[in-house]
Amino acid sequence: MKKLTALIILTAAVLAIASGCNKKEESSVNKTSSAEITEAVTEETAEPVPDCLTLTGTYGYSLILPDSIDSVNGDKITGSEYISNTDYVMVNSSTSKDNINVVVEPGKDKDTFDSYTKEVFQEQCEALGVFTNFKVNKYERTEIQGFDAIHIETSAENPDGDTFSQIQIIVNRAEKNADYCYTFTYTDFSNTLTDEYKKSIESIKMIDAEKSDDTVDELAGEPFTFEMCEGMTFDAPDGWTLTEGESDNPHLVSEDRAMFSSSKAEDVSNLLITISSGSDDNEEFLNYTQEDFEALLSGTYTEIESLSFEAVKVGKYDAFKYIYNVGGEDTEDLDLRQTMLFINCPDKEAGVMVCLTDFNQNNSDISDTLETLIKFS
Repeated sequence: MKKLTALIILTAAVLAIASGCNKKEESSVNKTSSAEITEAVTEETAEPVPDCLTLTGTYGYSLILPDSIDSVNGDKITGSEYISNTDYVMVNSSTSKDNINVVVEPGKDKDTFDSYTKEVFQEQCEALGVFTNFKVNKYERTEIQGFDAIHIETSAENPDGDTFSQIQIIVNRAEKNADYCYTFTYTDFSNTLTDEYKKSIESIKMIDAEKSDDTVDELAGEPFTFEMCEGMTFDAPDGWTLTEGESDNPHLVSEDRAMFSSSKAEDVSNLLITISSGSDDNEEFLNYTQEDFEALLSGTYTEIESLSFEAVKVGKYDAFKYIYNVGGEDTEDLDLRQTMLFINCPDKEAGVMVCLTDFNQNNSDISDTLETLIKFS
């Protein structure tokens, strides 16, 4: 098999499983990821407003940052306020790995939010299989300004051997003009920010949102298009949203990958689409076998149980659909199944990989019809 094919298969498989862990947890540890606030102290105090750095999001939140959390994308924040116009922002320390990030997602209905238990959270994080000595030290239901919220404290060790503690505050606002669920993640590598983080959490406010949920996705329900493969569209399954690969134009993915995730809190499954900038010779492509794919994946997974392998057509293009279970120590008790669809598009000089990573096999209906979600004009 050509290197191109091997690379896109392995990349899709590994990234899809890694992304099964709670998005907020992964972002805060592995990435380096507006109403004006006029008061930073309560009305009961007579002290003047302190000159402190605030983070304000146009999606309707604000909080006070510790002094050491002072940079975004490597640049120190100037002034006393940093305004984020996106649904994800990370603010870092310029002197350590400490960071705070905020993820804004669509608001959850009460039953869905209530189903997000300590056990579900722990299973999601352990599914990543990266952190060691992972512990959930605190998990409690609370409120932020009258909205349902969850307070989670964890500790773990990353692959480099660095220990860290983390606090997550998840707030389900879910009101008409700000139908959002916010996750505020505070990561402490230096072991010096416990008190400062607590002060920052106490400062979290829900403010007027400049963006409504309509402007988050103006084309909700419409197919996604891909700049790297002109004429290809993807119909996301009902209840699934784009979590990686957004561009300035709604539903146009300009990068070579896009990740979709289920909106159900209890389902950490994901669907990854990757596009190569070249294609295989079609005659050689048609000679690929199940054993070729198994050989590629054997370097990533210790146990693979092949369930089916078949040649299919996606529009006019030849494709292979491979379904298998993944076993081994890293995936023990996850009941993990992957469905991979590899499409060869010689006239577009592109190869397309669609990989459904299904935790606890909740999405057999999507697996069965995966090839129908991709269309070519």
